Amino acid sequence: MRNPPGIHVCFRTGSPYEQHLRGPSFHVEPPAKVEFSNTSGSWIDCTAFGNPPPAIDWISIDGSLVEDVLAVRRVLKNGTLVLLPFGAAAYRQDIHNTVYRCVASNAVGKLISRDVQVRAGRFRRSSATFRAFT
Repeated sequence: MRNPPGIHVCFRTGSPYEQHLRGPSFHVEPPAKVEFSNTSGSWIDCTAFGNPPPAIDWISIDGSLVEDVLAVRRVLKNGTLVLLPFGAAAYRQDIHNTVYRCVASNAVGKLISRDVQVRAGRFRRSSATFRAFT
């Protein structure tokens, strides 16, 4: 059957909600390398877009979920991984010299960042600030 001139028929599949679903994509992907002083600590940002908005988690090199460690490491709700300043006695290789990955996930899919190599140590003071860099 042919439509009369000037009349167009459109067929929509799926609900309006489904039509706007988008898997995660990074807005801020963490850097490949982060070096910091034990006296300064550091933080690593990770943010992503998507619909529905993606949840941000961090995983360790073995794939396990990264969680808070009292007075050493925090995972903030905004997706930032915080490595707190620490004394020499509190050094932990599994936290301060390791690989982390950011994971953005929603109902559509999951996106995993590149490896983030973290290394804490004592660095000579200078006018430069030690923070995340690539």
